[in-house]
Amino acid sequence: MTIRWIAHTAPASCLSTSGSARSIAGKVALGECAVDAALTKRAYQLRGAECSAGRVHSLGTWRDANVRAQLCGALGSPLAAALRAHFEWYQCRGAFFHNDAHFDVRLFGIWCIFGPQAELALPRVKLRLPAGPGSIAIFDPFEVHGVLAPGRATYSSDDYKNTEASVFLGFELDITPPVADAFGITPGVQGRVISSRTRIASDSGAIELD
Repeated sequence: MTIRWIAHTAPASCLSTSGSARSIAGKVALGECAVDAALTKRAYQLRGAECSAGRVHSLGTWRDANVRAQLCGALGSPLAAALRAHFEWYQCRGAFFHNDAHFDVRLFGIWCIFGPQAELALPRVKLRLPAGPGSIAIFDPFEVHGVLAPGRATYSSDDYKNTEASVFLGFELDITPPVADAFGITPGVQGRVISSRTRIASDSGAIELD
């Protein structure tokens, strides 16, 4: 798999709960990795019976050396060396806009294992990324994001009440110097500051004024 990089020109910085600041990644990474039958079956069997529209539900953390090796091969250098050992299963039927400020020293990746064609929407930077089976996206967890059906401009729970759930393999990358360089991350503050206290409109992803 060849990683494809998409840069944006919407600078901002994130402020962690510890008070340290860094710029939000100036790039996202995209890729595609075929999902084998065993992993698809595992994801299908793990689906939770209750999956309310709009929320991202954790299905548990886990480790698997074979899956890790497959993902490392897909990510290549320098990303594979920064891949953390554990994974987490997630499922959702659409996801309203939010950020994940608890991942303050990491980048976040999703590998879609099972589900309908969907899009990872990053409204602040005006990007829509594929989030169907086999697609991989790596982005800054402080970046506002949501999961929408293709063509939807905003999130509405009514659009997902009767849809099939998507199941993602979530993974994390340490922000090592090579990873920071690849994603355009620098120390300090530039542009708008986004933190765990930032209010985000759940339907549009707009950052609400303090």
